[in-house]
Amino acid sequence: MPKKPRKGRHVPQRTCVGCREVHSKRSLVRVVRGPEGIFIDPTGKMAGRGAYLHNRLECWEKGLHGAIAKALKTNLTADDRERLTNFMATLSKETSAQ
Repeated sequence: MPKKPRKGRHVPQRTCVGCREVHSKRSLVRVVRGPEGIFIDPTGKMAGRGAYLHNRLECWEKGLHGAIAKALKTNLTADDRERLTNFMATLSKETSAQ
């Protein structure tokens, strides 16, 4: 009896809410809505509703203009917006050129 070919490992795919491109989950940054507000989730394992963005400035700019709030089904508070803007400021030009 011939052996079945091995299937490759499943790679979870997610859509960037900024540019709508689909990429592997690990290549995107997760933003999560929890009981205390909206936070960056570096581990990808925090409890709460999540949305994903590239490490590109243009994706974060689009996200902050409504895409993140819509994906997380909430309104961004001033604190949430400040946290996300502070993270966006850490993105270098090199990561934005991906």
